[in-house]
Amino acid sequence: MESATASDRRTGQLDEVAEALPQRVATLSRLFLRRTSLDISRTEASVMSAVSAGPRRITELACATGVTQPAITLLVNRMQERGWATREPDPDDGRAVRVALTPAGAETFAQLQAEYRALMHEEMTSLSDDEIETLAGATQVIDHLITRLEDREV
Repeated sequence: MESATASDRRTGQLDEVAEALPQRVATLSRLFLRRTSLDISRTEASVMSAVSAGPRRITELACATGVTQPAITLLVNRMQERGWATREPDPDDGRAVRVALTPAGAETFAQLQAEYRALMHEEMTSLSDDEIETLAGATQVIDHLITRLEDREV
C-alpha cells in the first residue's frame, strides 16, 4: 500500500512539473523581455541564441525555435532589416543559405544576455543560500532533460 502511495505521489509530481515547467519558463522569458531596454521578441531572441554559435539554415532555425519555416523566413527578413542578421551561401549546398548574426546582431545579443544576467542577479539576491543551491541543482536537471529530448530528435 505504501509503494502505491509513493508511486501516486511521484506520478502527481511528474504531472505537476510537466505542466508547470514550460509555463514558468515562458513566463520568466516574457517578464524579462518586458523589462529589457531592447525592442526584441522572444522568437528573435531564440533565433539570436541559435545562431550565436554559428550560422544555421532556415530549416534548422524553424526546428530549433518551433516556428514554421515561412514564419522563420519572415522573422529573418525582419532581423535583416534591423541589421541583426545576414544570409550567406551554405558551403555544403549551393541552393541553400545560412543565417548568421551581423556584428550589430552579436552586440545586441550580448547586451540582451548581460541585461538578463543583471536582472536575474538583482532578483536572486533576495533568495536564501538554500534556494540558490536548489536553483543551481534544478538548472542541472533541466540541462539533463534538454539533452535527453534533443537526443530523441536524432
